[in-house]
Amino acid sequence: MNPTRRRFLAGLSVLAVAPVLAACGSDSEGGTAGSGSSSPAASGGPEEGAFPVTIKHKYGETTIEKAPERVVCLGLTDQDTLMALGVVPVGITYWFGDEKLQGVYPWAQDYLGDAELPTVLKDTNGVELEKVASLAPDLIIGAYSGLTEQDYKKLSGLGVPVVAQNGDYADYGTPWEEAALMLGTAIGQPKAAQELIDGAKQLIADGAATHPEFKGQTAAVATPYEGLFLYGPEDPRSRLLTDLGFDLHSLITDADDSEFGVSVSAERASDLGDVGVAVWFDLASVKQVDTLFQGTTAGKEGRWMDISEADGSFYVAHSFVTPLSIPYTLERYLPMLAAAADGDPKTEVPSPAA
Repeated sequence: MNPTRRRFLAGLSVLAVAPVLAACGSDSEGGTAGSGSSSPAASGGPEEGAFPVTIKHKYGETTIEKAPERVVCLGLTDQDTLMALGVVPVGITYWFGDEKLQGVYPWAQDYLGDAELPTVLKDTNGVELEKVASLAPDLIIGAYSGLTEQDYKKLSGLGVPVVAQNGDYADYGTPWEEAALMLGTAIGQPKAAQELIDGAKQLIADGAATHPEFKGQTAAVATPYEGLFLYGPEDPRSRLLTDLGFDLHSLITDADDSEFGVSVSAERASDLGDVGVAVWFDLASVKQVDTLFQGTTAGKEGRWMDISEADGSFYVAHSFVTPLSIPYTLERYLPMLAAAADGDPKTEVPSPAA
């Protein structure tokens, strides 16, 4: 899968992000540079013995000598962990959702403190090198990203530490726990980051324990894009489902090279007829896929939900999967999954409160 297509599919469906792509062509700068100041929730700065630290990534190793103060995030969700640890980045990479929020969504807004909102970067045409340089960063990091080797080399030419995504996984496929730990380590707070991770993992475990009916049922996250695209086992959204007890549907697991996801023809929507729960992005946007799935057993039994832009911040939170977004997501997602998983068409899947 080419990097551009993978970057696109890390988001949602083509119809869902079309307005976003149009916005990316505008001349708006999206905000002013953040001050790099800490929020009131700051953990107290770098931990003893945290520096220097060397971090391995897809393109080698990067050594960070001291605690950074001006961090630029190239990862699509990296800002959440940094803000939870008291570091507001000076630049974030826009993904989707309300651009006016400048990457600080409802689940993270309490951590902004008195810092300025980050400058918004856009990577639809590659990394904005000059804009990154203008922010005078002392750390550039892309934990949840698909940074290319060419862009990595260009950024390294700025003379500051650059940390790319984990090379052990598909681009945009680094587990949220590992991305969070990488980010915490880069700013000298690995223990604090691990505490954040443990807290979010406990919430997921509690959710699974509260809903034992999830265990053994199959699930799939899918969107009508160029036929039908199903998110694979390395995608954070799929991982959240398996962490809650579900197994991924065989349409995903039986495919070759399905780590990031599987592309099949629209007609294969009928193959999801035996799924325990189908989590759709914008199902109604493509009539053929919608009609085929609705005619299946799973469709008739109400074993599905359709997450769309109308769901507001939940639309974004469900895809972020970070220590900050997970509590926000689970509060809304668990009742939806439970309603869909019971197989009773009379049980209405609740709408998430945006």
